[in-house]
Amino acid sequence: MLNIIKMDFYRMLKSKSQYILWILLTVILVLTTASMREEYKDPQASANNWETMQEGVEDTAENLGMYVTVPTEPGQKATLYDMFYANTQGKVEAIFIVIFAVLFATADIRSGYIKNIGGQCRRRSDLVISKAVILFFYTVLTFLLTLAVQAFCNAVFYGYLEIGPVSEFLGYIGTQLLLHYALALIVMGISILILNNIISMTLAIMLCMNMTVLLWGMVGRGLQSVFDRTVDVLSYTVTGSISILQLHGDPDLLIKAALVAIVYGTVFTVVSAIVFQRRDIR
Repeated sequence: MLNIIKMDFYRMLKSKSQYILWILLTVILVLTTASMREEYKDPQASANNWETMQEGVEDTAENLGMYVTVPTEPGQKATLYDMFYANTQGKVEAIFIVIFAVLFATADIRSGYIKNIGGQCRRRSDLVISKAVILFFYTVLTFLLTLAVQAFCNAVFYGYLEIGPVSEFLGYIGTQLLLHYALALIVMGISILILNNIISMTLAIMLCMNMTVLLWGMVGRGLQSVFDRTVDVLSYTVTGSISILQLHGDPDLLIKAALVAIVYGTVFTVVSAIVFQRRDIR
């Protein structure tokens, strides 16, 4: 198992797509920070952003598309926590994580290399577990890159670097890391089940664009008609939890979101491993 993980880790380091995605992520972070600086300098735009953030978590989670909104209160300094929150809630990192998850999960299948190593493994499900481990490394590295680039951009464009409340910031980073990793595992599972990169990539992007909100809305209305009570389905999904987590939020929400991430990640990894174990790779 350890040899498989080493092999996949080496394959990740040699993957050109990984570095291309990180370069694009860096460019987007620089551009969004520069554009948000202009909004931050405009008192009216800053006030509008603050009002948008205060409207409520439900509206934020149910928006279709990707929105990056600075949550800094007018007259206050924009912290690293604020900027990281704005990009993370807008799923800027998520879109690059899911794209890599699709490419990496099916790379050995598309190249035919799986035929060489599949028969040498005692359990082919170990190949899925190895992919899951590598996706965790990639997610952590992507978050570290985001923090480093965002800190640099804050120092350059704003002229200062304020971290924000460290304990809250660390809790938020840890929870979002689990949620983004769970999203990567979900996309990995979809890719392994479908074995079609175009469809898998489309579904992955739709998840990041909140297109499943329409589906969960129908499910919620159906449950409401059956049980005669309102059911917040979005808060029990990974993408919904990514959007719902708020700046300086309730610690109970962090725990709930972490549990959602663990459940979804575990289920999709187990299902992917079972399917891969039983699938004919010849």
